[in-house]
Amino acid sequence: MQRLMLLIVLVAAAAFAYLHWFAAPAPRYSLAAIERQPVPRAEFFALWREAAYDLCAPGRSGSERVGAAACRAHVERAHERCVARAGAGAPATIADQAESRRWARPYLDCVLPAPAACGGVPVRSDEDARRHCPP
Repeated sequence: MQRLMLLIVLVAAAAFAYLHWFAAPAPRYSLAAIERQPVPRAEFFALWREAAYDLCAPGRSGSERVGAAACRAHVERAHERCVARAGAGAPATIADQAESRRWARPYLDCVLPAPAACGGVPVRSDEDARRHCPP
């Protein structure tokens, strides 16, 4: 019985050591390295959600009409809806920069609040933005 317990402890310690020090870490995806490491669809839109959060920073285009906190909240609320809409035909893996831009533009247009002005016309709502701003 003692040998069995010792064997279990040794196996558990070996498994912990292997997973902690020797196993390869989970891949960290990056939009900048998309050519070298293709990104799965779900992770791709999560990375673009982080980019949208960056666009919500004070002084950036996403926050000029509604403020940074409201912009981030808008991105959070709209993310799932916009992934479903913009990513409906997206491939399972996005593998190059051109393909990344192709799928990111409709997502960002959907997830970010409307700008304050488009072509010199003041924009007060998302409906105004769709009417006055080019796609």
